[in-house]
Amino acid sequence: MKVSIITICYNNEREIRDTIESVINQSYSDIEYIIKDGGSTDGTMGIVNEYKDKIAKIISCHDRGIYDALNQGIDAATGDVVGFIHAGDRLFAPNTIEEIAKFHSENDVDISYGNSQTIAENGHVVRCNYSPRKPYKLWMDFGWMPSHMSMYAKKYVYDKYGKFRLDMGVAGDYEWFLRTFYKHRANIKIKRLDTFVLYFSLGGASSNDGLNKIQRKQREMLNACWKVNGLKPISGLVYARLYWGARIIMRCKFDKLFGRL
Repeated sequence: MKVSIITICYNNEREIRDTIESVINQSYSDIEYIIKDGGSTDGTMGIVNEYKDKIAKIISCHDRGIYDALNQGIDAATGDVVGFIHAGDRLFAPNTIEEIAKFHSENDVDISYGNSQTIAENGHVVRCNYSPRKPYKLWMDFGWMPSHMSMYAKKYVYDKYGKFRLDMGVAGDYEWFLRTFYKHRANIKIKRLDTFVLYFSLGGASSNDGLNKIQRKQREMLNACWKVNGLKPISGLVYARLYWGARIIMRCKFDKLFGRL
C-alpha cells in the first residue's frame, strides 16, 4: 500500500526541516512524499532542496491559500492513502505511517482518524486531542472533530466525494469532515486508529487564534459548512465546541498528573 504524504509550506524556513525529517525517517518504505510550497521568499526551498532525493514531488508555485495548496497536493498524489503533515508539525513516531498502512490493510477502512498532541516551542505538551472510539453523529452534532492531520483517507474518497472547498475560510477542513464523516458516512468506512499520529505545533493557521478569530470560525461553521451540505447544526454548537475544548484540556492535565505523558 502506497501512502502519499503532503506537506504544504510558505516561508517556513525555521520549521520545515523537522517536518521533512519526521517523514523521510519513517520505517515504512512505500511513501510518496509531496511538498507543495506557495512560492516562499525566505530559505524554505533551499532546505527542501537539500532533501530532494528523498522527496517524490516538489511543487513550488503561487496558490490561493492553504486548501488550494492541499488540493494541488492531492492532485499530484498517486498513493492508495493520502495524509497531511504541515510545515512545523511532525509525525508522532518513526513507525507512525507503518501503523497507519497496516491499520488500513487489516481493517479495509476508507478513512482512519487518530489522536494528536499539541506542543509549545519548548517541546512541552500543552494539549492532547483524544478522538472518541466511534465517530457517532451525536458527537459531531455537539462539535467534535478529530485533528485534521490525524485523518488518512483513501485517494478514491477525494476523487468521489471531493477535495477541499476554497470558500469556507479557515474552516475548509471542517467542511470536508462534515461532508465525509456526516453527510456520506453510510457509504464510507471510517474507523479510529487509537494511537497518537502527530505532534501539532502551536502557531499554525488556527492554533493561536484570538477570541475574535475563533468566533468568526464558529460562525463560518454554522453559516456555511453545515448549510452547503444541506445540514442544520444545533443552536448551541459554538458552546458545545467549547465543551470539547475544555474536555481535551482537562484530560491532558490528568495524564500529566498521573505520569502518562
